Amino acid sequence: MPQSLNFQVNNKNHKAKCNPGTSLLSMLRNLGYAGVHQVCESGDCGSCTVWLDDKPIHSCIYPAMRADSHQITTIEGLENGSLSPMQQAFLDKQGFQCGYCTPGMIMTASKLECGSEAELRAELEGNLCRCTGYQAIIESVLECGKNSTVKPITAKEGQVGKDVPKQDGPDLVTGKPVYTADWSPPGLLHLKVVRSPHPHARIRSIDTTKAESMQGVAAVFTHKDVTRRAYSTAGHGAPVPDPFDHYLLDNKVRFIGDRVAAVVAETEAIAALACDLIKVDYEILPYTIDPIEAMRGDIVLHDEPESSQIHDAAHNIAAEIVLEKGNTEAGFAEADLIVENTYTLPAVQHVHLEPHVSITWFDEDGTLVVRSSTQVPFHCQRLLSELFDIPKEKLRVYKPQLGGGFGNKQEILTEDLCVLATVKTGKPVQWRFTREEEFTATNSRHAMQICLKTGVKKDGTIVAQEMRAISNTGAYGNHGETVTFLTGCFPLGLYRCANQFYKGTVVYTNTMPAGAFRGYGATQGTFAMESQLDEVASKLNLDPIKLRQKNIITAEDEILIGREEHFHIIGSYALDECIAKVTQALDDRSGKKLETKKHLKRGVGFAATMQASGLAKIHLASVKISLLPNGKYELRTGSVDVGTGSDTTLRQIAAEVLATTVENISLVAADTHNTPFDAGSYASATAFISGQAVNLAAQKLRSQLLKTAAKIMEVKPDKLELDEDKVFNSSANISLQQLAERGELIAVELEHTSDRASLTFAFMGVEVEVDTETGRITVLRCAEAIDIGKAINPRMCHGQATGGIVMGLGYALNEELRFDERGKILNPCLRTYRIPAATDAPPMDVFLIEKADPYGPFGAKGIGEIGTNCTAPAIANAVANATGVRLTQLPMIPERVWQAIEKVANSK
Repeated sequence: MPQSLNFQVNNKNHKAKCNPGTSLLSMLRNLGYAGVHQVCESGDCGSCTVWLDDKPIHSCIYPAMRADSHQITTIEGLENGSLSPMQQAFLDKQGFQCGYCTPGMIMTASKLECGSEAELRAELEGNLCRCTGYQAIIESVLECGKNSTVKPITAKEGQVGKDVPKQDGPDLVTGKPVYTADWSPPGLLHLKVVRSPHPHARIRSIDTTKAESMQGVAAVFTHKDVTRRAYSTAGHGAPVPDPFDHYLLDNKVRFIGDRVAAVVAETEAIAALACDLIKVDYEILPYTIDPIEAMRGDIVLHDEPESSQIHDAAHNIAAEIVLEKGNTEAGFAEADLIVENTYTLPAVQHVHLEPHVSITWFDEDGTLVVRSSTQVPFHCQRLLSELFDIPKEKLRVYKPQLGGGFGNKQEILTEDLCVLATVKTGKPVQWRFTREEEFTATNSRHAMQICLKTGVKKDGTIVAQEMRAISNTGAYGNHGETVTFLTGCFPLGLYRCANQFYKGTVVYTNTMPAGAFRGYGATQGTFAMESQLDEVASKLNLDPIKLRQKNIITAEDEILIGREEHFHIIGSYALDECIAKVTQALDDRSGKKLETKKHLKRGVGFAATMQASGLAKIHLASVKISLLPNGKYELRTGSVDVGTGSDTTLRQIAAEVLATTVENISLVAADTHNTPFDAGSYASATAFISGQAVNLAAQKLRSQLLKTAAKIMEVKPDKLELDEDKVFNSSANISLQQLAERGELIAVELEHTSDRASLTFAFMGVEVEVDTETGRITVLRCAEAIDIGKAINPRMCHGQATGGIVMGLGYALNEELRFDERGKILNPCLRTYRIPAATDAPPMDVFLIEKADPYGPFGAKGIGEIGTNCTAPAIANAVANATGVRLTQLPMIPERVWQAIEKVANSK
């Protein structure tokens, strides 16, 4: 029976009834306290932290019934006419990116009393962040109470190159309802799905009778209720490069967690209970989770005739990539030394804290609206239009604030069934994934086995390289080809070598699909390449840094290994400066073993990488900039801010050209009905391509403003100047508001795509300590230098770099999706799949090396992905430097490290 409760929230009296089992988190969100965020539902992340009688608790595991007669404080209650000291500190030091963890982080930090930074990190261990790398969070907490203020940046100072605060900051630190699930239309229904318990099976029949008759159930859908139309869930532009191998609801399942049926009901709980009432008769089929075994073709995952663009369905090969130049056979014949290894890379999860969630409804004019946490609203609109035969003009997709993505939201996973449910019922529908679904039914980084063979001369000159990657794409081929292409393209392209060969084979298995993930395949290939180069240096008794410098491409080199449609070019080049900065920061201690205690071995390791800025000739961005009646500006862009701060940096670019400040530019973003087209947030393209579109549009608008004013003032445009609120010369001026009031629309709209994708370079060094008795690796410090071209907003760029480093730290040391023999994921929660906490993040030095790129806006290049690529190989190289043991499998968990050390010791 429901229990009546009386309690206070933020000093406001509440009366509510709740059922047994209701969490305090659910009750607070039902009451409209959107700043309490639902992430793990197991008390492991801290995003739902509130105070109960002034004591911080995780509200997701606290029974609502126990709140009776208590005072609860949420992030919304910290304001009393002004920001609390901790909120102000987070705002001043920008201790957030996507902001989804921020309310819980502030609520926890506000109650801490720590004497040192180490103690602070330990106290914050229960609050997880996937974006920042914790450095800005720690700085924010340490800043609290110092009464420092951030000085506004004026138009005269310029906006580009300045630490302009993120414009969404006040909303994020106060818990405003800005994310997808924070608002919904009245009459909302909820969707849940029945998921397959089998890795491979055909559905003989489905009995939905009991589910349909359950009170509160609005509709049930199976494969019989939908049009059978093959598509790819990947958020790519047309023509889509991926296999068309997915269906809204299929009569066959291909991994544990695959979709079987959908239930729409008045509440999530009713929908979940109804799912349990659906009876499915499966024909169990043979399965495989091993790509090598899958290629034999004894088991065929995609035998359906409707699927297309599959390279070799009979052998479960979704795609195949071959890149080559020169003659590798002749090159290896010249070599004085040949090193060959196989590297094993795991599937890992994105762990963006906001889950996948979509809400769909019909607007008053009959437009179907999709509000979704997506990185690709325009690609999503195109796919939904094709799937449901809805004209694009009657289908609006937009994203509110995004709580992280890292590539996993470059996928259409929730929007399709939500649209189906709204079309069929006419009602608003929400589908929000649980954390377990995020781990078991979305996408992972591609697990790979990479065989790399390198031939060198005695002096270290690389004469031949051959790389073969077997990429496990799981049950579906979304992103498989393009990810695996970059696995070879960038790591091989980074070094001069006359003879190179790469073959990437993308293989279907009965496991959860793999997809886009920060680094997009280059991460896996970089681990193999950078690990092997250190081994080559060791065998030749050469300095590993000098070996790289001898072979690494220079500004004069062409990138020969690649594809014409992804033309990469060195626009600006400062990799040599990156290497100098990092080696100086680590005292150039490569090759030296630093002894402490006998069982504690210290070493230093390095790694290099490169990544392109966007997709040349493919990634399209359109923008519109207008002068408003009040004399300020409006920027409309389809680009998506995933927490990186691009909504701010794009305004910085426009403000620099228009001689104004970001505060004078309002923004409308990522809305298919209200903004021009943009391909979305992926491939490190936003600053380089969307930013250049803004730059070019702002230049045209500036010219238009000067020409319009020149006619009125009867002077030549080149005799006029523009500032924050007027056009002027030495003798007269006209305000921007007066120009706007003349009735003529002063606006510019244009689209931009780049003929080339400038390369961003990075170099990293780490110092580690290895406990040879336990195999535990501790990263003592890290230095990374990034050849960024121009930092539009240095503080945001630092945040991207530190976040990328710590994400790479998890990939290196502990993150791994573990499967049983049937492909079932064994660690589908944040308690068993641990991402780095504040205590895990090492001291980090980040150097932004600025040498303006000729093709990016104000010389800027992409930075979003590259920071992740170097961490794992640099750590592996440091471990080898410390212990003499070469690790070729990630993650480097203590058991593997200890076993490798013991194996080497026993072989002597």
